[in-house]
Amino acid sequence: MTSNPVTFNPRVPELATQFIGTIFNDYDPRSYAPGADFLTRQEDRQQVSPTAIPAVGRPLAEATKELVDVLEHDSNLRHPRFFGFIPGPAQSVSWLGDVIATAYNPHASNWAQSPGASALEKQVIDWACEAAGISAPNRGGILVSGGSMANLTGLMAARESRVPLDQIPRAVVYTTEQTHSSVNKALRILGISHIRTLPVDDAFRMQPTVLRQAIEADKKEGLLPFAVVGTCGTTNTGAIDPLDAIADLCDEFDLWFHVDGAYGGSVVLSSRKADARGVERCDSMAWDGHKWLFQTYGLAMVLVKNRADLVRSFSAGGEYLQDVEGGSHNPDWWDMGPELTRPARAPRLWLTLQTVGTERLSQMIDSSISVAELFEKEIQSVEGISIVTPACHAIVTFTTGDEAKNVALAEYLRRHNIAGIWTTTLNGKNVLRLCTISPDETEEDMEALVKDIEKALKKIQL
Repeated sequence: MTSNPVTFNPRVPELATQFIGTIFNDYDPRSYAPGADFLTRQEDRQQVSPTAIPAVGRPLAEATKELVDVLEHDSNLRHPRFFGFIPGPAQSVSWLGDVIATAYNPHASNWAQSPGASALEKQVIDWACEAAGISAPNRGGILVSGGSMANLTGLMAARESRVPLDQIPRAVVYTTEQTHSSVNKALRILGISHIRTLPVDDAFRMQPTVLRQAIEADKKEGLLPFAVVGTCGTTNTGAIDPLDAIADLCDEFDLWFHVDGAYGGSVVLSSRKADARGVERCDSMAWDGHKWLFQTYGLAMVLVKNRADLVRSFSAGGEYLQDVEGGSHNPDWWDMGPELTRPARAPRLWLTLQTVGTERLSQMIDSSISVAELFEKEIQSVEGISIVTPACHAIVTFTTGDEAKNVALAEYLRRHNIAGIWTTTLNGKNVLRLCTISPDETEEDMEALVKDIEKALKKIQL
C-alpha cells in the first residue's frame, strides 16, 4: 500500500524538527531588546496579507515559511514582560502534550472511541475537584475551550436544574459590576433577560447584604431568582468575592452557586488558598488552564458538585451513537457539554502535572503573587505614579493621575518593546494595569521594569 502525499507528506518530520529547534532554541525569556522580533514583541501594528488561497497547491516548505512569518507578527503572550489582559505563559511541556495528542487526533467525546484520552481527562478533572475542595461523591466535570464556554456550560446546568422551561422569562441571575463579560454573554445565550449587576465594595467585591436585598426584592416582585455568580479573581483587580458568605445565601434561598474562577481558580493551589474559602461549596466552577496553570490556549475546566446536572443538561442522544454509549459511572463527554466532536484537551495538562508536579506548580503561582507585590512597593517610589488597587493575586493597578498620560505611557512601553501594559477602567477612571503570572518573571526584573517606567515617563510628550 503506497502512502497518499495528501495525508502523509515526507517533508513534515524534517520541517517540524527545524521549526521546533528555532522556536525553542532562539527563545530567551530575559531578552527585552527594543525593536526585536516576535521573541520579545509586545505589539505589532503592521498589516498582514497572507498569500491568496491557490487552486493548485504549492511546496510545503514555501508555505510553511510563510505561515511562520505571518504568525511572527503576533504578540508574544508567553513573554514574562507581557502583562496585558491575562497573559498566556504556556510551558513548553504543555505544548509537547498538545502536539502528541494532536498527532494521534483522537475523537475525545466518548469512552468507547477514546479510552486513553478519556482516562486522562477524568484524572485531571478529579485532581481539580480535589484541589478546589469539591468533595461531593458524584462530583465531576469536563474540559472545554476556555472560560467563556466554561461559564456557559456551568450556567446551562444551573438553568436546567432550577428553572422550568416555561418559567425562563421570570428567571433572575445575580452578578456584579466586576463580573466577566463572558457571563453576561452566556446568560443572553441561555435566554435570561433578568441579569442583576450589583455594585461592589471598595475592594471591588460582591456585597452579601446588597445581594440579599436584591434577591428579596425580586421574590417580592414575583420573579424567580435561581443563580448567583461569584468571582474568584476578577480580571480588573484580582479580587475574590466573599464566596463563603455568598454560599450561605445560596443555601438559604436555594440558588445555584456558580463560581467564575477562570483567572483566579489557581489560587486554591497557592499559599493564599484561604482567600478562596467557600469555593468548595459551589455547584459549578469555571477554571482556565491556559491562564494560571500555564497551558497552551484552548483548555479550561468546568467542575460541578453533581455531574448528573451536566448529563441532564446536555445529553441529547442520536441513533448513530447508540453503539458507543457510556455508562452512568463514566458518562460520555458528549453528554456533559455542548460539543459532540471535541479534541483531547487533557494530555497537555496531564503531562504538565506529571512532570512539573503540584509542589512546583504551587511555587510558580506564589512567585507570580510575590512579584506583583514587589512591583506595587517599588512603583510607589516613582514620582507621578500612585497605586489605585494594591497587588491582589498577581494583579496591580496604578495611575499617573491623567488618562491621556496613562494611555501614552502604555503605548510607549509597548511600541518600544519594554513591556506589554494596557489600561482599564475602575470607578469610571482610566488606570494602568499589570498582571504578573509568568513563572519566568523575577524580582530583579520587576525592579528593572520600575526603572524603565520611570525613564519612559520622562520621555513621553503630551
